[in-house]
Amino acid sequence: MRLLRNVPRQLSVTAALVLCSAAFGQTQPPPEPVGRPEPGPVVGYIVMFILFGIIVAISLMPSKRAHTDL
Repeated sequence: MRLLRNVPRQLSVTAALVLCSAAFGQTQPPPEPVGRPEPGPVVGYIVMFILFGIIVAISLMPSKRAHTDL
C-alpha cells in the first residue's frame, strides 16, 4: 500500500521532467554539419559518363556465336 501512495507523486514528477526535456530540446540550435563538403555535380557527371561508356562498349562487343545458333 505504501508504494501505491507514491504513484501520483512519481507520475507528476515524470510528467514534469518529460515536458521540461521537450522544451529544452526546442531551445537548442540545430547542430552544425561536421566533415568534408560534398562533391560538386561535376564529379557525378564524370562518373555517369564513365559508366555510360562502359555500358556502350560492352553492348557493342561482338558476340561469338556457334554455327548452330540461328
